[in-house]
Amino acid sequence: MEDGIEKVEAPELLPQNAEAIAEENVSGLMPEVEHAHGPHGHGSGIPWLDVIVTVSVVFISVISLVVSIEHGKSMEKMVDQNQKLVVASTLPLLSVGGGMLDPVTEKPLERLILANNGVGPAIIDKFEIRYKGVDYTPHTLLNACCAQAVGKQWSGLVFSGVSGSIMPARETRDLITLKPRGPDDKLIPAFEEARKDMSFHACYCSVLDECWETDFNQKRPHPVKECKVSPNENLW
Repeated sequence: MEDGIEKVEAPELLPQNAEAIAEENVSGLMPEVEHAHGPHGHGSGIPWLDVIVTVSVVFISVISLVVSIEHGKSMEKMVDQNQKLVVASTLPLLSVGGGMLDPVTEKPLERLILANNGVGPAIIDKFEIRYKGVDYTPHTLLNACCAQAVGKQWSGLVFSGVSGSIMPARETRDLITLKPRGPDDKLIPAFEEARKDMSFHACYCSVLDECWETDFNQKRPHPVKECKVSPNENLW
C-alpha cells in the first residue's frame, strides 16, 4: 500500500444487529401484527340460526320456571291435605245421651251419659250441666231440681266428674246414675221431668290442640282458639 493513504477498518457487526438487518432485508417478510384482546363473539355467524337459539333458550327457561312454580303449588296442596288427614284422624266428638236400663242387670234406672264418638281422645277442659240456665256441680244439681220430691235422701245416686280429664275415643262415662229405691221411688220421675229444663255445655281439645265448644244442640261443635275456664264456673 501506498504511503499517505490511511487504512480505514469497517466496524464489526454484532450478531444481534446482523440478524436484525438480515430480517429487514428479506423480501416478503410480513410485519408482526398485534392481536386485540376485546370480547369474542359466540354467535354462529348465521343471523337466523342465532335468533332461533336465543328464542329456544328463553322458551326453555320460561317452561322450567312454570314447572317449578306448579311443582311448588302441588307440594303445598299435598302438605295441606296431609295436615287435614292428621287432624281428622285425631278428631274427638262429644255427645250427651241417656239410658233407662242397667246394661248389666237390665233393671230400670236413670243414666245421664257423656260419650266420645270421635276417632281421637278428647281433652275436656270444662263440662257444665245447667238447670234453668244456671250451672250446677254434681252435689248441688239434685238439690235444685229434685229436693222437693225426695227431700234430702240421695241414696242410690252415683255421679262422676269429667272436667279436666281425657276421654279416649269410643269411651262413655256416666255423669249421673240414679237407681230406684223402691216401688214408690220419686227421684227418677222427678229427675226425668227436670231433664226438660237441663242443658249442657262443653269445651274440649284434641291432642293437636284443636279446640271446640258445643252446647250439644248443634250438629257440629264450634271451633275456638282455646278453652277458657273462669274461676266462678261450676264445672262437672
